[in-house]
Amino acid sequence: MNDWSSFGQRATASGTVVADELRLPASRVFPMYREYENPTIAGPFAQITTAAIDLGIARGAFRETLEATRQSRPWIDAKVDSATEDPLTLATIGRLDIDIRAAEALLRESARAIDTAKPAPDERNVAAASIAVARAKVLTTEVSLEVPSRLFELGGTRSTLGGRGLDRFWRNARVHTLHDPVRWKPHAIGDYVLNGTLPARHSWL
Repeated sequence: MNDWSSFGQRATASGTVVADELRLPASRVFPMYREYENPTIAGPFAQITTAAIDLGIARGAFRETLEATRQSRPWIDAKVDSATEDPLTLATIGRLDIDIRAAEALLRESARAIDTAKPAPDERNVAAASIAVARAKVLTTEVSLEVPSRLFELGGTRSTLGGRGLDRFWRNARVHTLHDPVRWKPHAIGDYVLNGTLPARHSWL
């Protein structure tokens, strides 16, 4: 059913699916409620895919930010001829670049943790993978929301023109990052690092 009408990121598999009079052999029915009874990389794998999407949104928004900044006018108090020479703009661009690269590094690290856990998915390996992905997810969430906001700040009012559609980055990031509460991830990470508490096994960590 086409009942998912979010203002961004439409392809999120969040709509309703109704299977009416569908016949299936018992062998094709999976007890999903038992999926995480044993350690599995299904959770961290699901999370790393969403983190990668968020990072992709940030990268796309950053490319547009660079272009919009080159086309914008400098602020009068900067006393420079081009927005690309504005010292505050340069510092903001530099900070965004740092954050994106940090998110990329954490995402690669989490991928390695999943690769380590895959051949031996015991409690410790799966927990380490889940925590590694959670670290990446926190940063990819933050950067996917921050960069589109800075896009408008640095690009100026002309960057908000409807025909350019640059709002799609923030809209997509805001919707996509809501599918699990990222605010719970620092708690799980802290409990793991400080107390050695293994995180819950499910698709949202």
